[in-house]
Amino acid sequence: MSAAYYLYQMSNDLKYLEKIISVGRKHKNLSEYSKRLIVDTYIVLKQYNKALKILQDMNFKSDLKISLLYLKLKDYVNAEIYLVKAKENTVNNKKLNDIIWFMIFRDLKANDIVKLDEHLDELRERRVSFDTNFSLPLKIFFNKNKFKPAEYLEFVTRFDTNRIIDSIFYFTPFVFSDNDEIIYDSSKGFIFKSKQNLESLEDMVEYNANFIELIKLDPILRVTRLKKLIDKDTKSYVYYNLGVSYAQINDFHNAYKFFRKAYKLNPGNKLFSAMTLISAKRINKIVPEKVYIESNILSKRGLYNYFGQSIYKMVINPTATVNVEALYFEKSIFFKAINYLNANINADVQADEALLVEHYKDPYVYLMSLILRKEGESDYIYFSRLQDTLPININNNFLQGPLIITRYYVDILKSLGLFNKADLNIVGQHSPSYLRTKALRDLHSGNPAATVGILEYLQGQYGLEDKYTMYLIVAGLLEAGKYNEASLQISLIKALLKDNGADFLTGVQLIQAMKISSAKQFLKAKYIDSLIDFKLDNFDKYLEEL
Repeated sequence: MSAAYYLYQMSNDLKYLEKIISVGRKHKNLSEYSKRLIVDTYIVLKQYNKALKILQDMNFKSDLKISLLYLKLKDYVNAEIYLVKAKENTVNNKKLNDIIWFMIFRDLKANDIVKLDEHLDELRERRVSFDTNFSLPLKIFFNKNKFKPAEYLEFVTRFDTNRIIDSIFYFTPFVFSDNDEIIYDSSKGFIFKSKQNLESLEDMVEYNANFIELIKLDPILRVTRLKKLIDKDTKSYVYYNLGVSYAQINDFHNAYKFFRKAYKLNPGNKLFSAMTLISAKRINKIVPEKVYIESNILSKRGLYNYFGQSIYKMVINPTATVNVEALYFEKSIFFKAINYLNANINADVQADEALLVEHYKDPYVYLMSLILRKEGESDYIYFSRLQDTLPININNNFLQGPLIITRYYVDILKSLGLFNKADLNIVGQHSPSYLRTKALRDLHSGNPAATVGILEYLQGQYGLEDKYTMYLIVAGLLEAGKYNEASLQISLIKALLKDNGADFLTGVQLIQAMKISSAKQFLKAKYIDSLIDFKLDNFDKYLEEL
């Protein structure tokens, strides 16, 4: 076994590692040295679970090596336990520096802000003699496989708060009146409180005629055209419709801006009020008049009471009470979506949900219905069905339109290991929403220059200022090796959007630069992003040599 490992080090030929594994399997009573050799072999082969299992059974364990294997396996709880043990049993100053550095890395990956703050204080005290950041530099990078397939599956079956909010923005109706007489439902078309409301529609014919045509446009084009309808006499529902349109292209800052304008012009409209609070939550914005808005939403008088109170209870205050009936709005897809989203939050989605049964032709609903596990399905049958039925070629409906559809589709593909097999190309299609999908595809296929070029074109042509586009540019620049330009883009996101994620990434870079006091100012909130990750360069080499 020793000879085989030596020959591997000389030739870098994996056949010698396979020989070590083969010999190890034939002998049950291996020496500590032989076990350690097998552990090191599995580490080189990146079979960390197997390495950890053998290491745990050894008489002389390395707590640091165990902790690093747990880091590799993304088990941050056990990584912390063994890092603490390693620290307690280490007196070597250089090794202590390494352990503290790995502790900070674990805290970053685990989003453990409290422990991160404590360990940064320790690092600051040791900064005079600290140099581990040179041998194990902390870097941000684009990680196409940031999450495990099981994690992606969890994302698409149990929605987090952001996906719940984005779904509300997707299903919410457009409004065509300063009262609750007329809405435009994505499935039913116009819904009227009574026949007499047809006259109200005629009174707003100019705006409605324009908007009915705009609804059919690509979402990014819709925003561009809708902005031109804004003037000094703009009605509240016009601002609201623009807010919905912005939300559907993931520009939540502008969505909040126009939802708030709608609310201020028509504070009695509870849908406008609730959307103001929900869009603020999506961007971690403090709403100055939140207390007043909440009291207004919970009152019994006003417009769109059911919709406003229902989504407020769902996202902002689960203890709130919905004190009105939906009445004629029960016909709308939004009513059924609210019921579905509540069931999703409670992990109680049923196959006969009205949304899934009656609106399966909607591309987003189709995907939600497809991913739902059928009663009695084993894991094997469930995943086989998904892999056989999820469209990976005839999939145009999932590659353009509101961004929530594309992102949901991509997450499903990654949960099934099908992303690289899916055809994300639409020949001859140049709509801005599709081009943004193409930028994502190019990034994953190793063409970051194309990604950045497409997105900068879209920004110049359509004035996109949304977080998703800007982070996609950061990912493209990082993948292209343009680290300084990526850092400038992060600073731009921080300045324009006041984004916690950009603050966090800035803090990571400041840690590497050993500017600890400055870093702590930016590491106040947990980091949530599916594109940009952080790593320690030379981690694998360190683990292999440990």
